[in-house]
Amino acid sequence: MMHPAGRFSPLRLRSASLSALVLTGVLASAVLTAAPGSAADPYPSWEDIQQAKSSETAKAAEADKLEGLISDLREEAGTLGDAAVEAANRYNAASDALAASDKELASLAAQREEAAEHSTELKRQVAGLAAQTYKSGGAAMTLVLLDTEASADALHGADLMDRVSSRAGTLYAEAVASEKVAAGFGDQEQEARDAHAELAAEAEEALQEGRASAAAADKAIQDEEARKSVLLAQLADLHGSTAAAEEARLRGIAAEKAFKDQQAAAERAAAEEPVPAGQQPAGSPAGNAPSTGTEPPQAAPPAPAPVPAPAPAPAPAPAPAPAPAPAPAPVPPISPAPARPVDDPAGAQNYASGRMGAYGWDANEFRCLVVLWNHESGWLTSADNPYSDAYGIPQSLPGSNMSSHGSDWQTNYRTQINWGLDYVRSRYGTPCDAYGFWQRNNWY
Repeated sequence: MMHPAGRFSPLRLRSASLSALVLTGVLASAVLTAAPGSAADPYPSWEDIQQAKSSETAKAAEADKLEGLISDLREEAGTLGDAAVEAANRYNAASDALAASDKELASLAAQREEAAEHSTELKRQVAGLAAQTYKSGGAAMTLVLLDTEASADALHGADLMDRVSSRAGTLYAEAVASEKVAAGFGDQEQEARDAHAELAAEAEEALQEGRASAAAADKAIQDEEARKSVLLAQLADLHGSTAAAEEARLRGIAAEKAFKDQQAAAERAAAEEPVPAGQQPAGSPAGNAPSTGTEPPQAAPPAPAPVPAPAPAPAPAPAPAPAPAPAPAPVPPISPAPARPVDDPAGAQNYASGRMGAYGWDANEFRCLVVLWNHESGWLTSADNPYSDAYGIPQSLPGSNMSSHGSDWQTNYRTQINWGLDYVRSRYGTPCDAYGFWQRNNWY
């Protein structure tokens, strides 16, 4: 969801400090990786699962607990993912400010040097003029040197020395003025250097905070994946199902909740945030999204009432399998370097085009989708709304809503597009219906 003006900003700066969020993530990760059986470990053992089968009530309660734990893992990773996006925004904004400061410093230094050189040259001319006049009274020759267009006849007369003195005085006054200009640029340069040092410190702080936040988010994702596999297996054992079927069912529930939350958040943002002065009214092109050469349809179909997403079909229950042996505590893998978003609008559009058939949508629907997401994000994976927490190609609000479709929602345009297409189908029916709604409201 974009701001009502439809504008976005890749990786912007927000003022709130993220240190508390990062610390929360690190502490939460420590809890998640506590040793099995410890007082801080909320996770049931396989023995607990077998005991819960003693009654339907106990089985239902244990299943609810497992589903809650899986949801908590996903939400914790999502919250830290949002914090990592914010930290990346802060670092990129600090880096941009530092780069702008570098340019300002270079410009001021060049202007100072130019003014100083001009002053030095003028003083050299004054000195040369005085020397020539003193040696031979040869003011005429000096003026010829200073003014090559002066004729010999023009150099004779009673006022010759006055002209020489006047010329020297003018040159000297200009030299002094240029010297003052150079000093002024020097003062500005020193102020800019002081500001540059502060910006450099802020950029370094933002870099360290970004690394810590990304590491915390990555660790939470790893914990989620490691814990979730066991929890899903336990849930499947309780339901007489399969882990894959349980994961699909829970993803569907989480996605539908995220879609409802997304629309509610979009409505609130549109109602609460005024359009900044100078921005275009609803229905106008955003103006700053990269063009893909696809023109919007002449008219979009009216948007129908939101179509709820169909509930996932239940998987056939296999014969109950014997209880598996207790699983050892998961060993988290070594944290890799934080991944960066892949901004590839052409690749993203190509992927989305290939997904149209799975939804029963044709080429015209794809044209509507291209225009809609051009306005929303320019099809940039890292597109970040400067007025809200909306993120990604479909502008999920917040970005972690997309975690229902994959833990790599921050960086992978495929995950973002899959979520966005499901959101469009769930809330509007088709891309053209979503675009029609956008034209009337400037959000969707």
